[in-house]
Amino acid sequence: MAKRKYTFTFDPHKKGLRKILGDLETDIMEIVWAKDEITVRQVYEQLKVQREIAYTTVMTVMSRLAEKGLLKKIREGAAFVYRAASSREEFTQSTVKKIINELLADFTAPAISQFVESLGNEKPEKMEELAKLIKAKRKQNV
Repeated sequence: MAKRKYTFTFDPHKKGLRKILGDLETDIMEIVWAKDEITVRQVYEQLKVQREIAYTTVMTVMSRLAEKGLLKKIREGAAFVYRAASSREEFTQSTVKKIINELLADFTAPAISQFVESLGNEKPEKMEELAKLIKAKRKQNV
């Protein structure tokens, strides 16, 4: 089966990665990121402590995460082990980049304006950091 490019939805009302991934996908990815490699059974055992869930549900979601390219599915004997295709930080960075690029492509002026306004209102000390980043980028492009 060919690996599909991961697509996501964005729910601004949720917290953290739940804005991007579903609740169960987020829980599974957090468990996988905490380990080098892991089986469906091991993920299931951790999840069933927190919620009522079927083993087959965990297996299906992990297979879909592998199809989407978020997990690597590796056969070891009769079983499969899973690894994260990228670190949590790499995934977050690439997803934020995609969101920002899409906003800038479709709504350049309002996206920039709202970003600067929000940054100034929420974290005024970050405005100086933003100015330094802009200055460094300008030097880099010269």
